[in-house]
Amino acid sequence: MRRSLILCAGIAGLFSAGFLTSPANAASDFRVIKWSLTGVCQIYDFGWGGKPIPWDYRVLTRPLPTFGAALRAKDSLARRGMCTL
Repeated sequence: MRRSLILCAGIAGLFSAGFLTSPANAASDFRVIKWSLTGVCQIYDFGWGGKPIPWDYRVLTRPLPTFGAALRAKDSLARRGMCTL
């Protein structure tokens, strides 16, 4: 129980530090990533300065300016059979 509380506090600290150190008007850097273990694709914003955990993923798209553009790219990849979800 104690370890899980420490882990949660550490994760919360990492997220808050990332949001506090990044400027409010920073451009988003949305990309579609694919998890190696499951083959599931996900939209991830690399603009906030962090990287996905765990590190077993592959980036499938170039940087995209908006979430909508990333959603269209993910849909296109799914129709071509490159993603399971």
